[in-house]
Amino acid sequence: MKQARRRTTSSLSPPSAAREPCVVPISCPDCFGVLRFEREGPHGHLLYRCQVDHRYAPASLLDAKEAQLERSLWSAALLLKQLVYVYEDLLAEMKTAGGRRRAQIRRRINEVRKQCLAIRAMIEASHAVE
Repeated sequence: MKQARRRTTSSLSPPSAAREPCVVPISCPDCFGVLRFEREGPHGHLLYRCQVDHRYAPASLLDAKEAQLERSLWSAALLLKQLVYVYEDLLAEMKTAGGRRRAQIRRRINEVRKQCLAIRAMIEASHAVE
């Protein structure tokens, strides 16, 4: 078996004429291992394969990466929402704290709320190819 070669280009697109396996800068959606680009079968169908042998045709890799992106964005939105709750609880407990510290916390709450809204807008504006 030939050893995978590392591509030197910064492009994420596989070389169209490649016949040898080559490492690509994309992680496996299932195990986060390194993917490599290969051509398989007599017709040279494009295939992405990881170290533990998860295999993806381009369409299935796109579906998996789109799902991974959506999960990550929802996770970030939830984390930001939880930060707001904790900061609000902290602010409620700081009745005697200095005005400067309370102002910093209020500023951070507003900042985190805006970030959460921005991520939600990204999720709602995202339309994967079907």
